[in-house]
Amino acid sequence: MSAKQDKRDRYQAFDAAALAEAAAPAPTDFPQMERRLRALIDLLPQRPVIQDHHVNRWLDRTIAMSIGRVEMENGEGNASVGHVHAHALWHVRRASAIGGSEMGTIVKHFRGDRGNFTSAKNLALEKLLIMSPQRSTPEMARGNRAEPWLQRMYHEEHGVRSDEQALGLLKGYRWSRLPQMVGTPDDIVILPDGRRRLVDYKCPSADVNADYEKNGVSFDYVCQVHHYGILSQSAGGRFDEMEVAVFDPRYFVIHQYAVPRDTDLIQEIMKSARAFWDDFVMNGLIPDDIAPDALEIREGEMYELGMQAAILKMMADEVDLRKTELLSRISAMGSEWHELATGKLDLGFASFTRARKWDEAVLSELAQSVGIDPQAHLKETGKPDTDKAVALLAALHKRIVDGQDPGQILADIARDGVPMKSAVDLDALEAALREAGVNTTPAAGLSEKFLISQKKKGPDADNVRAIKAQAIDLADTLEEVVRNEGNRILQGDPDEDPNPV
Repeated sequence: MSAKQDKRDRYQAFDAAALAEAAAPAPTDFPQMERRLRALIDLLPQRPVIQDHHVNRWLDRTIAMSIGRVEMENGEGNASVGHVHAHALWHVRRASAIGGSEMGTIVKHFRGDRGNFTSAKNLALEKLLIMSPQRSTPEMARGNRAEPWLQRMYHEEHGVRSDEQALGLLKGYRWSRLPQMVGTPDDIVILPDGRRRLVDYKCPSADVNADYEKNGVSFDYVCQVHHYGILSQSAGGRFDEMEVAVFDPRYFVIHQYAVPRDTDLIQEIMKSARAFWDDFVMNGLIPDDIAPDALEIREGEMYELGMQAAILKMMADEVDLRKTELLSRISAMGSEWHELATGKLDLGFASFTRARKWDEAVLSELAQSVGIDPQAHLKETGKPDTDKAVALLAALHKRIVDGQDPGQILADIARDGVPMKSAVDLDALEAALREAGVNTTPAAGLSEKFLISQKKKGPDADNVRAIKAQAIDLADTLEEVVRNEGNRILQGDPDEDPNPV
């Protein structure tokens, strides 16, 4: 048997087993699930170069990560064996080839560029099961949850329907000519005029949307839809155009970014896939990182201090997040009687205050609807009006340059003083509206503050000092742990529990 045929047989054996595993009844318990997944891992095309202890660690971590992912979707404690198995199985199948979202990184690597989301080195570590799948980020979770809704919005807006036959061709599909690539697009739609469009849905942040408006979608997404296009056409599917459909949360609309077919990029994708997979993964090799020139950081005090600072910063971020969650719970308590309730929760050593805040736009709209002029309730804010001040200086400068008498402008400044900003006195406007018989609740909002007591004497001050002393002791203990264990945390294996339950 030729080496080429042997390799083709490996892919076919894995795919057949993966499809059978997906169609089989769910495992009855976690040990059975682990045995079945391990048997499938043993059929991966690159399995001869994967080390056994990497398989053990990868499988343990992937199952743990899958439990967390399922609980994130279904609620804590609601991770059934079947759901966890399906999620972990997806990652085993993903390890068998290059997926569409990974292709941009690989093409960039062979161009000598760094990837935006990961690196070719990390991808090789993942395919060799040295690096386990990463936990889902909030951004990833947002995209996964939003995709079905984006698809529905897109279909309704454009009057299209999915080409189920074309999508069906790609389920479990692997092109024998290029088995290094797998993947299925989010959608292939049939337009009202009969044309077919390959679509990938994205749900990035508002900042990313703003960048796309200026520069177009990222190169990674261009590679991703070309990747799917290659596989779709090789499977016998047909489409006329490609597109990345991006949901913009700023305006609650879907922007369409057409991706023209690039034959040179298609060839580059196919060549890069073969080089990455056959030269590196199938030989158990890891490509070098593409990294920019950087300051040389040597082992020693600078490295250790930087490492400790990084860990402490991450801890501070986590503590701040938990503080925010606690304040949200306190805020919720204040909302139990009425969501707009105001007042002060005085704990002695600290206080939580909810004060009324008015929406100026809504309040002004209510005022105008009953003939009250918001501008009649202006008051000075006590802050300089820089726009008016600049205009005065510009006029003064022009008069001087033109040889005109600046006396009148100087007299105005002497009379009126520094221009000050004015704003609508919202409390006064709201009072005027209530006097006119208008319900102002639609404009009502809240301003919340949590403050530590500033008292210098008495029981409350003693409590604050005791809490602060305890917080300092705790911080000292954490810093000591970071100092002693930080190097192990970064270079070792902090996630691995030597005594798993």
